[in-house]
Amino acid sequence: MNINEPLISVIIPTFNRINLLKKALNSALNQTYKNLEIIITDDKSSDGTSEFCQNLKDPRVKYVVNETHEKGPNGNKNNGFDNCNGEFICLLDDDDELYLTAISECFDFIKQGYNAVFADCICELNEKISGKISGRNPYEKSCEMSKIDYHCGRISGEYFKLFSRKFIENFRLDEKSFGGENELYIRFFEDLVYYHKKPLYIYRIARSDSATVNAAKYASKVANAYLKTANLCHEIASVMAPEFLALQYKNAAYYAKIAGNYALMYECLFKSLRIKFNKEAFIFLLLSPLPSSFLQSLSKLRVKIKEKFGI
Repeated sequence: MNINEPLISVIIPTFNRINLLKKALNSALNQTYKNLEIIITDDKSSDGTSEFCQNLKDPRVKYVVNETHEKGPNGNKNNGFDNCNGEFICLLDDDDELYLTAISECFDFIKQGYNAVFADCICELNEKISGKISGRNPYEKSCEMSKIDYHCGRISGEYFKLFSRKFIENFRLDEKSFGGENELYIRFFEDLVYYHKKPLYIYRIARSDSATVNAAKYASKVANAYLKTANLCHEIASVMAPEFLALQYKNAAYYAKIAGNYALMYECLFKSLRIKFNKEAFIFLLLSPLPSSFLQSLSKLRVKIKEKFGI
């Protein structure tokens, strides 16, 4: 270990995924960057996670149960932030894995003066690496990322991120949102952010317990996440990317409908249409009186069609 290397915290939020957690943990323990602390923050699992973690012998691993924050992904991550000591931080979901050099490669750019680094994730589908990169952006090679690009929705999807702890000083994720980490990432773009165009993280998707598949179960919190992103990006996106901003409000409206919050649904729909008339919001407005279950079925069908035909 290089004694001059700063401590980096790897935060692994977990809940009832002990077999996947073991893979995620091993990928962190085996990093070529050695000055790590690994915070496993547990949302009170009932599958033997506690016993497994308490028997770990590696002094770099710290196991903490989420007793102080709201149960759920954001509260559990906040518990990890509360308990980490690293000068730099990365989040590792318990169903994902790091490549061996992920942290060391990203830290090389931190040493060049960047305070946040994004690297690509490669998707694993049905236990097979698909070759598909999960993130989308306008960059053809590694380079500095643009605040305007982020606020305009040109940077989206999943990335591995290594970032300075200064971004979480006096900040925690909104526990009234499901997902919604954009609020944290938007903070990054008030500083220098680098994009490393190389897959360093395995992102597992399309499992029955994944957050994406189960978003409708937390519809009110998902609506809040979309609404918060829209509000935070409004100043720049309303001028430079009104289509993106309108879509955020439309997505907030969709999940507000699923949650039964019709006042918020119509508020967001009309905001979407005022910002930029778009067929998605207009069609949804016409269909809004229909039952939520029917709209969810239509949405799933639309996604399948887009995936099949690559549109």
